Amino acid sequence: MNIFFVSSEVNPFVKVGGLADVAGALPKALSKLGCSVSVVMPGYRQIDFQGKSPSKFQKVLDVPLGYGNETADVDKLSLMKGLDLYLINNGAYFQRESPYDFPDDKRRFIFFSRASYELARILQPDIIHCNDWHTAIIPGYVRYFWDKEPVGTLFSIHNLAYQGVCDRDMFLYSSLPESAFNPEEVEYYGKFNIMKAGIVYSDMINTVSPTYAEEIKTPEFGCGLDGLLKKRSDALVGILNGIDEDEFNPGNDKYLPIKFTLDTIDKKEDVKKFLLEKLGLSYHKGAPLLSFIGRLWDQKGIDILVQAIPELMDKDVYMIILGTGSEYYHKTLEQMREAYPGKISINLKFDNELAHLIYGGSDFFLMPSKFEPCGLGQMIAMKYGTIPVVRGVGGLKDTVKEGETGFVFFDYTYTALLESIDRALNLYWNDRDGFYNMRKRVMLEDHSWDSSAKKYMELYSKILDLKRGV
Repeated sequence: MNIFFVSSEVNPFVKVGGLADVAGALPKALSKLGCSVSVVMPGYRQIDFQGKSPSKFQKVLDVPLGYGNETADVDKLSLMKGLDLYLINNGAYFQRESPYDFPDDKRRFIFFSRASYELARILQPDIIHCNDWHTAIIPGYVRYFWDKEPVGTLFSIHNLAYQGVCDRDMFLYSSLPESAFNPEEVEYYGKFNIMKAGIVYSDMINTVSPTYAEEIKTPEFGCGLDGLLKKRSDALVGILNGIDEDEFNPGNDKYLPIKFTLDTIDKKEDVKKFLLEKLGLSYHKGAPLLSFIGRLWDQKGIDILVQAIPELMDKDVYMIILGTGSEYYHKTLEQMREAYPGKISINLKFDNELAHLIYGGSDFFLMPSKFEPCGLGQMIAMKYGTIPVVRGVGGLKDTVKEGETGFVFFDYTYTALLESIDRALNLYWNDRDGFYNMRKRVMLEDHSWDSSAKKYMELYSKILDLKRGV
């Protein structure tokens, strides 16, 4: 089966968020199952080619769009047997100081999507797999313009909150036919909703956890598209993401000063000591370490975590926070660093090495998310024997079981968060055998991509059967 996998970011080449982890790991797992996978991404300035050199695949790729014909060129990099990376190059759109957050992002990714579609016409895959709003228009191009052998389309929603809504002039630029601008297709209250195109035109749709697939059909989580998603519920499924166990493995993690496995779990305390001292916190035995890694936005629950910190700092605990986001939370957390010296480490940056150390050295990992399509942090934490404390939404609800593989709360309040942390601390201080048994259980959880990739294979086969009328 030939899969054409399109994403705006791919780990380890360019990573901004969790989408990159999926786009880096799932195609690799699919190729191991015998698929031939072509991964397509923009040719950003920031790409780390991992010591390899791409070759020129297409010197001039015509990209017909509403304001006239544009062009790209395409590079190709072979990654392993059955897995190739294609880069859509256009200096004006992609040779910038960062991948995202420009006023013309909608135009940039419409261009990328149309260029990817034109590349797919050359490669003629069996399945085109699109991810999030950046590539959601591609199934529309397939619906209206595809004239090759039938091809199936899958649209993956990683985060419904970001939909690529823009003015009608971007619809004209997209080159979709004028008739498509109606409420049943891509119009959204007079605007052009790019993600809506992926939901309307794809053969199948998936989200990144079974619970999130149900949640987005409700007004609370549907972000204005719950009615459409309910309408297409027969084509909507949830498949949990996995983690790349080649990258996240405490037994061979290059960033850990001391490696450990399930059989040598006691060495995890040495990683904790190293981590605390590296960050200027004085280690003492018996004080648990709580950690948070993520964007400092309300979606991730940072608002209720900030409210909970003063009460947590009254206890014999350490806390480490790593991430960037809202300037308000930057300032608030810096004030807390000043208020609780020696107790809390605030790291307002993205730092992959430090993230690995935090996963490896922490006792508890906090994910108090307002909503969470899947979440990778809790799965990575478990792999390192770090027990998650999460809000029971989306993929967090699917992967963490209260009292078995972590601690779960439901009300979106700081008091509910504190109560769940108190349950975790009670286990740590008053039931050491129970704590170590839970630590071992979470390490044994299987969150590899193997089982998830097989579910995607089944979904691809279902799509092809639909196209063939089976």
